[in-house]
Amino acid sequence: MATMVAASRPVPIERALALVRERYGLAPRCARLTGERDENFRLTGADGREYVLKIANAAERPAETDFQTAALLHLERADPALPVPRVVRTRAGEPYVRFADEAGGERTARLLTWLPGKLLGSSQRSSAQRAACGRIGGRLALALRDLRHAAEERAIVWDVRHTGHMRHLLTDMPAFPYREASATLLERLVPPIDAQLPKLRHQILHNDLNPLNILVDPADEARVAGVIDFGDMTRAALIADVAVAAAELIPPGCGATAARAAVREVAIAYHACVPLEERELALLGVLAAARVLMTVVIHEWHVHHNPASDHYAPLDADTMRARLAIADALAREEPRL
Repeated sequence: MATMVAASRPVPIERALALVRERYGLAPRCARLTGERDENFRLTGADGREYVLKIANAAERPAETDFQTAALLHLERADPALPVPRVVRTRAGEPYVRFADEAGGERTARLLTWLPGKLLGSSQRSSAQRAACGRIGGRLALALRDLRHAAEERAIVWDVRHTGHMRHLLTDMPAFPYREASATLLERLVPPIDAQLPKLRHQILHNDLNPLNILVDPADEARVAGVIDFGDMTRAALIADVAVAAAELIPPGCGATAARAAVREVAIAYHACVPLEERELALLGVLAAARVLMTVVIHEWHVHHNPASDHYAPLDADTMRARLAIADALAREEPRL
């Protein structure tokens, strides 16, 4: 949780631009973007080329930042056609930059290519789109299968294997209106996750295929144009990657029946790329429910502890209640592809 609660030390735009000029030989226009942990800047060069400058949170270990860079370099070799950002090397040929920020702290910056496209979150949802997302998730998993890294076992609060940690977050939010309902649901979710998840296939995974990390083609919103933000990547159970994508791609405002159907659509497409085992599928509903619950509990915890941040807006009571109902329904589902 350190990078989610660390005191913000924003790097001024002027400092970011100076860094890019000095280390990359570029003189672009610059605009600040939002981010949960990293500082992000959109850069536009005189030739029209666009980039993203990502400056890691001061609390993030350099090895964890290197992990994300190593994954992108690995994907470039393993599946060159995958629509993911490419690492731009410095004038000295390095994949990232270490520098001192205004407070004298050591920071890591990376320059990545900008991927064109429309955020899935602002697109028209469809079965075809969910299938396309399932397929791209499967391709990513296949391409990452052989990657190993010293920081791959990093602990991420959004990793469903740490579902039980939400109990601590609930304790830390005494005024949270759905505290009791969330705690009751956790009593059903945590035991099967803790008992079964460690026995399943594990590998390095993107672990965060959500509507803000998937780009679609504006001319054909059922076609995935890119996948961004590898910040929650970790070594985890393969079925967790499926569950995260499936849960995140449930259409807004839908009921339990439509939510179950959406989870199946994503899982079927993922399964076509990476065949899933019966014992993995047996845990899919529980893991998807855990992720939906996280989108309420972790989200609200972040809002509570970072009131000045504009990355998350508080959820209204109806949205929280609807998501908890969907999580409850998914936890009772016996997935069938």
